[in-house]
Amino acid sequence: MDKLLQGLRAVAEPTRLRMIVLCGHAELSVGDFVFILGQSQPRVSRHLKLLVDAGLLNRNKEGSRAYYRLVASGKNSPLGQMLNDLMPEEDPTLVLDLSRLGTIKSERARYADNYLDEFAYERNELGRVSADEELVNKYLVQCVQSEKIDELLDIGTGTGRTLGLLGPLVDKAIGLDNSREMLSVARTNLERENLKNCQVRIGDMYRLPFPENRFEMVTINSLLRYAEKPKDVLSEAVRVLKPGRSIIIIDFADHGLSELRDEYGHRWLGFSELEMLEILGDNNIDIKTTTFFKGESLTICIWEGLKGRGNSV
Repeated sequence: MDKLLQGLRAVAEPTRLRMIVLCGHAELSVGDFVFILGQSQPRVSRHLKLLVDAGLLNRNKEGSRAYYRLVASGKNSPLGQMLNDLMPEEDPTLVLDLSRLGTIKSERARYADNYLDEFAYERNELGRVSADEELVNKYLVQCVQSEKIDELLDIGTGTGRTLGLLGPLVDKAIGLDNSREMLSVARTNLERENLKNCQVRIGDMYRLPFPENRFEMVTINSLLRYAEKPKDVLSEAVRVLKPGRSIIIIDFADHGLSELRDEYGHRWLGFSELEMLEILGDNNIDIKTTTFFKGESLTICIWEGLKGRGNSV
């Protein structure tokens, strides 16, 4: 009862109610709220603290910024969602708030498009000589559809393309990346696709900010070839994965295109079956399936493994 009363007291104020509704439409920073609400930063921060303390909003730190969103689970999560749903769409204040939110989303989209221009050449060149991405995506979807996933973690989420693909198939998903610029792009892409069950977080792939045995599935898509220590990345991935559940790794099979090191910063020229067997075996992962998609010069491989039930890392 105490937590519910705290939540009711927190939302029984016009500005905080507006914040609840705004967070039902997007993940927002303090600066975003200042722009939308027309209030000072200290005042906005005080309102947000009350809502976080009441269990209505989550706060995720990202460098010098923090982003806020509706709590997806917890005692007061239904209250936040109910208030968001009850707010009349024709309310003049809400109409103005959402109009200003639209301005923020447009700016995010412009930034995302400009930022992605820098990486378009690499993606186009690799796509030209590797397997059909649509075939890979179709197979990945089939892997996820065969399981009941309450919460998925995508390590090295980049622009959020894996979240965009798998988000509709799971209850919740988190994408983690160490680049704030990439996370801005991912956040925009998730908003475009209205995937409110997905969120992105900044973090280190060698030190994941999650407790052990939390996720039903972990995906690592096109990341390991950039990692200095792939085995350590997988060790952390296994730590946060529940025993008996799946990890899916997507990357190039071993190849001889050494120019990719200089041109695109690839540390590894793909991975052989033997290398991946060794890496996964050392982390108590049993390979369930290995599937190859051949391209002109590059073969994309999907390794699907299961965490041993005796492994609680």
